[in-house]
Amino acid sequence: MNDTNYVSVDELAQEFGLDKSNTRKYILGLGFTFSKMRSPIHRQLMNVVTMEDAEEIREARRNQGFVKCQQVVTTQDGYFYIIRLYPDLSTKRIKVGFATSLQNRLAAHRTAAPTAELLASWPCKNYWEKTAIDSIARVDCILVANEVYDCEDVQGLIGRGNQFFALMPRGAA
Repeated sequence: MNDTNYVSVDELAQEFGLDKSNTRKYILGLGFTFSKMRSPIHRQLMNVVTMEDAEEIREARRNQGFVKCQQVVTTQDGYFYIIRLYPDLSTKRIKVGFATSLQNRLAAHRTAAPTAELLASWPCKNYWEKTAIDSIARVDCILVANEVYDCEDVQGLIGRGNQFFALMPRGAA
């Protein structure tokens, strides 16, 4: 990055041995906010923090006992969820996906959809997410955008989720 007063989330992710998404969540969880800066290489906007904030973030990781690792962690336990986004407007509009914290994910969705409600969840590993979505949303569901579907039979969707996760190994989440 050109500006030496800022550090990109990508740079911190590489430094921490994490993927960008987990690094972003970690930084937000510490209470830091991002600025946007255009990448000189890709010309896309990227999240950045000040150099001072980056040092505080590094210090927080050290204080929490994290050391630099050379391999990105790709397996994460959490939950697969089905959320009804706008129950007062449409009982068919649902969001499916993976989250490490159901409470945090529901709270995040409620910033845009205040009446969103959690319909179902199952222990899950992050790398099961795409297969789970393909399996449970294959019948009577129309993809609207990014894991948001209009489903004719939401109870059938939940039933397929029960069947799918009954076949998966125990021990997730």
